[in-house]
Amino acid sequence: MGCRLRRDTSSRLRSNVRQCVIGVLGQGTLLAPEVRFGQLLVRFGLVAGVVVALVVIVAQSRNLIATKAPVDSLPAAAKASDKHLTKPASSANSVSALPSPAADKSPTDSAAPDMRTRFDAGFSIQSANNSDYLEAAKLMIAAPPQIELGLQGVDPRRLRANFQRGFTAMRSDVEDQITAGARLVSVAASLGYEPARVLIAQRYPSSSIIRSTVSSAAAVRYSLDPLLISGAKSEGNRNFLVLLASYFSGRQALHDYATDLLAVLGDDQRLQAGERLELLFNLLAHVRGACTAIAMAIVKARTVTGPECSPGLELQVENYIHTTPSPGLEAESRRQALRLLDNPSDAERSVVRSPAAD
Repeated sequence: MGCRLRRDTSSRLRSNVRQCVIGVLGQGTLLAPEVRFGQLLVRFGLVAGVVVALVVIVAQSRNLIATKAPVDSLPAAAKASDKHLTKPASSANSVSALPSPAADKSPTDSAAPDMRTRFDAGFSIQSANNSDYLEAAKLMIAAPPQIELGLQGVDPRRLRANFQRGFTAMRSDVEDQITAGARLVSVAASLGYEPARVLIAQRYPSSSIIRSTVSSAAAVRYSLDPLLISGAKSEGNRNFLVLLASYFSGRQALHDYATDLLAVLGDDQRLQAGERLELLFNLLAHVRGACTAIAMAIVKARTVTGPECSPGLELQVENYIHTTPSPGLEAESRRQALRLLDNPSDAERSVVRSPAAD
């Protein structure tokens, strides 16, 4: 029902406009419900479209989070696994592209700080929870502070085993076995195993085999160990110092003893402390002529006046040590012992002669 305006006179035009408006209003009353229903559909469509768009956006954001989370977590997971995998390597302190002995170690060896040297083949690495290692380590005499680390790092359990084999062999009735056992004991003593050092200091005066295997300077050095450690057992072992000096006195060889003693004192800074020198001379006062021999070795004179083992002698010894280069006997003894420990066949042929060996 269209309404078309025709070009006509103005009165007729006004009449036609009036009729068209009335017709449209009448027709609007008939189409109003249809218009309202259509508007509702449009509005519902708009709302539904907005809802669908929001759902799509939320779904996409969730997918982004779900896919991004594993990517972000990969570095963290890799770091955790890297720590687990690299822990043995870090404990072995070997991060190098070049081949190294650490690469051949077992997982057990790389689980603890590596204190071994190549002389400890066949011995598992020490651990803070290894009671056997700790028990053996308690019987070690620490090396002088100036000794290089490469001469100190032998597993004490190997030295203990060396000493036990040597001690058993020394109880044999066969002289060759006794001699071979004395060499094994000497190697353990040179590298700091206290029971071996005590045995040598104790038996040096009475055993010709030990005297043929161990130098007199080494025996003197071992007899001074009780000055470095404390305890009732150490105090008891001080008697061996007096007995050893008495042995040289009985053989009219106190000059040799004094020479060895000064060399040993100059080789170990710990023995140069005032209280240790005082204790040493108090013990040597029990051996007639010992302090006089020391004074004569210092001043290079045939006779020395003044009381024996006087405080002035202690000062003379201190000055002599500080002005005389260290002979390096300890370091050389350890080097030789390490060679013998690494090559047992060489130990079988090694014999150390000393002036008092016969």
